Amino acid sequence: MKRYKNPFETAIGEEQDESPPDSPVCDGGRGIDGSDVDVGLLRQVKKLKTSENMEVDLALIPTMHSIISQFTEEQMSRYECFRRSTLHKTNMKKLLESITGIKNMNNDDPRLSVVSGIAKMFVGELVETARLVMVKRNETGHIRPCHIRESYRRLKLQGKVPQRTVPRLFR
Repeated sequence: MKRYKNPFETAIGEEQDESPPDSPVCDGGRGIDGSDVDVGLLRQVKKLKTSENMEVDLALIPTMHSIISQFTEEQMSRYECFRRSTLHKTNMKKLLESITGIKNMNNDDPRLSVVSGIAKMFVGELVETARLVMVKRNETGHIRPCHIRESYRRLKLQGKVPQRTVPRLFR
């Protein structure tokens, strides 16, 4: 059985010298809003998102708290909003019923949780890419629809958006 490295140990053990190429950190360690940003912190959070290790080690919870405690007020606000956000079960239920053809699905069906989780991850990726688009264009403020469209286009080019299996009949 292959043993994956723990994301917290890897994140803390690495050197924190430069920003990854797609990081929302500009040269000089400045964030989107012009505030100082710890490049290593952003790298650690990114690694935690993409970790394949699904086991929870209770000894690492303090390490996670120390990483989160380094967030700026704006970063913490965004993180809390992301954690609290959910997609409505009724909408996910309608989507899943239209895809699978199963009618009268229960609200506590585990498939609803899976679809909601995947959709939330996709929205998170879309927003993260939109922020990168804003940094590349040297824009600040809120994410606008043009940023979302460009983000979707980029994700589609990377193959992260599924293609239609059945062609459209009408346009």
